[in-house]
Amino acid sequence: MTAIIAPFLAAAVASVVLLAIIIRVLPANFLGAAVTERSNHTQAARQLGGLAIVPAIIASLWIFGLESGLNLQFLAAMAIATLVLWVTGFLDDRHHLPESIRLVSQLLASAIAIYGLGPDFRLLPELLPFFLERGLLVLALVYFINLTNFMDGLDLMVVSGLGIPLALLAGFSAFGLAAIGTGSLAASIAGGLAGFAVFNRPKALVFLGDSGSLPMGLLSGLAFFLAARDTSVWTGLILPLFFIADATSTLLMRLAAGENILAAHSKHAYQIARRSGWSVWQVVLSVGALNLVLGACAVASAQHGLPRMVGMPVAVIAATLLLYRFRSKNS
Repeated sequence: MTAIIAPFLAAAVASVVLLAIIIRVLPANFLGAAVTERSNHTQAARQLGGLAIVPAIIASLWIFGLESGLNLQFLAAMAIATLVLWVTGFLDDRHHLPESIRLVSQLLASAIAIYGLGPDFRLLPELLPFFLERGLLVLALVYFINLTNFMDGLDLMVVSGLGIPLALLAGFSAFGLAAIGTGSLAASIAGGLAGFAVFNRPKALVFLGDSGSLPMGLLSGLAFFLAARDTSVWTGLILPLFFIADATSTLLMRLAAGENILAAHSKHAYQIARRSGWSVWQVVLSVGALNLVLGACAVASAQHGLPRMVGMPVAVIAATLLLYRFRSKNS
């Protein structure tokens, strides 16, 4: 249990302290988030979250990771990949980098991170040859990085949408359902987000910014990959299912409408709910409640037989119902 609680607390405390220092030291207009017609916030806030929580999480993992079973190759690759996205995200927050540079940095970071998993890491050895699986994992991680960035558009959304599933994954590890190293990784990320929540609660003083959301996508994706290895692929998919379902359904709907999917928009289900009258707390608490249901479904899907047969469809139905509620403007 200490291997789970210690990294969580370390990352949480470090995030709070670093954010408090950064907010006080940096100029008031540094990385200010502009309010536009697409914004889901009306208050002034600064994109400083990533500057604090990313170093806090990496430090926590280096302090506790080796002892919990994460090997040096994984930690080194994870740190390098995360820093690539941290720097790229910061530069994008400051200067709005071209999409090509963002994509190349994400592919590079994902390739480094997947390399860090080591040659013995497999999810579908019976179905896919090694190099094909590796390539698909890189693409899946790039997708998760982007969908995390897409879903970071409301106060506490990443905290509720990823922090809760990661905290649940850490709990799984504490009770022997996943490896201790997996739990340590999940606990560090969840701790960093918990510290960030102190300043991101409505009305938010700070946002993650790309320097936060891009690394959070990579680190969280790795945690869910490890969960899939330790338990089942279905568990790794169910825990972050709300983020996957909202981002993917929105992408498909925009493609069907012939829209430019690279253009900025505000058409995610949670954004529609906010604009149709839901409060921020109603949205994020609904997502949090769904994630508790998905956590139970993830445990069931880690089993064989009837529990898996029940857990998987219940997870899909629960996520679909919430998306429908969010998109129903008369709800």
